[in-house]
Amino acid sequence: MVNDPQAPAGTICAKETSSKLPLTVYAITTVKGGAGKTELAECLEATHTLSGHRTTLVDVDDGNRGLVRRVGATNVLKVEWCTSVLAAPDWVARHSANTDTMIFDLGAGIDSSDLPVMAFLETAWRMLADRGARIIICAVVSTNAPTSNFVERLERRFGALGEVVVVCNNQDGSEAYPAEIAALTQQKIHLARLQSGIQAVRLSRRERLSSVIRTPHTGHFMACALMAKRILEVANQAFFKSLPITQGLEELKRLAQEAPKQFHYAIDRRSHATDEIIGQNAILAVAEIALRRRGLIDDDILAAAKNYRLQHDRYIELTRAAPK
Repeated sequence: MVNDPQAPAGTICAKETSSKLPLTVYAITTVKGGAGKTELAECLEATHTLSGHRTTLVDVDDGNRGLVRRVGATNVLKVEWCTSVLAAPDWVARHSANTDTMIFDLGAGIDSSDLPVMAFLETAWRMLADRGARIIICAVVSTNAPTSNFVERLERRFGALGEVVVVCNNQDGSEAYPAEIAALTQQKIHLARLQSGIQAVRLSRRERLSSVIRTPHTGHFMACALMAKRILEVANQAFFKSLPITQGLEELKRLAQEAPKQFHYAIDRRSHATDEIIGQNAILAVAEIALRRRGLIDDDILAAAKNYRLQHDRYIELTRAAPK
C-alpha cells in the first residue's frame, strides 16, 4: 500500500494508479437498527481496498454501533448529526480529492429525518455527482426488517441523485425476506450470513476489515479466509461488474483460497473459530459426505462410518478443550 500524506483521515491508500479511477460513493441506510448496514460498509471497504483502491469510511451514525466502534476513530471520518449544510463545500474539497471510494454509514432511519446532517449529505453528494462521481444508495433489508415502503422512500428522495440498490442481508441464514422484496425492481446485492464465531473473531480487532483479513492473528487464518470468501462472493455479483473492481480481485481470491467449503457444525463461538477446530470441523463434514455416498458396498460403509466416528471424536475432543 502507498502512504499518501494528502489522503484524508480514514482513507486506506493502495495502488499509485488508483487516482485515475472515477469516484464511487456509497450511502448505506436501513429502516431499523441491526439490519446490517455497518456489515455492508465493512464488506464494501474490504472489496474496494483489496482491489487496490483508496477507500474512505464516513461514519454518520451518532449511536455507538457504527463504524468508529468497529474500526477505531483513526480509520474513519466522523460526521455529526448537527453538521450544517454550509460545511459541505469545504468538506468535499478536503476529503474527496485523494480517494477512489467513499462509504457513508448512516444512522438507521436518518434518511426520513429533518436533521441538519441530511441537508449536508445531500449537498455533498450532489457536489460529488456534479464532479462525475457515481452515487449508490444502498437500502439494507434483512430477514428481520420490513421494507418496500422504505425502498420507495429512498427512490423518491435520492433517485434523481443516484441509483438505489437493495441489499438483502441474510442475517439469520433463513433467507426469509418479506414477500414484497422479490417484487422490487431495483438491482439487488446479496450478503451471506457470517457465522457468529467468525464474526466474533472480526469484532475482536478494532481495525478495518481489509486489515484484519490481510494480517490474520496466529490461529485465525481460516477464520479470516472465510471472511475473505464472503467478500469475494459479494464482489462477484452482477451489480459489481459495472464497478472498477473486477480486474483487481486477485488478492481477494488468494486470501479466500484457504477457506473450507463446508462444515458439519455451525461455528457459533469465537473459541471454535481457531484454525485447528475449523479444520477439524471441515474434515468431519467431508467424512459425513463420504458416509452418505450412494452405491457403497458394506465394507466401504463400515470404513466410512469408522472414519466418521474417528473424526467426530477428534472434533468433540478439540471443542471440549476450547475456552468456554
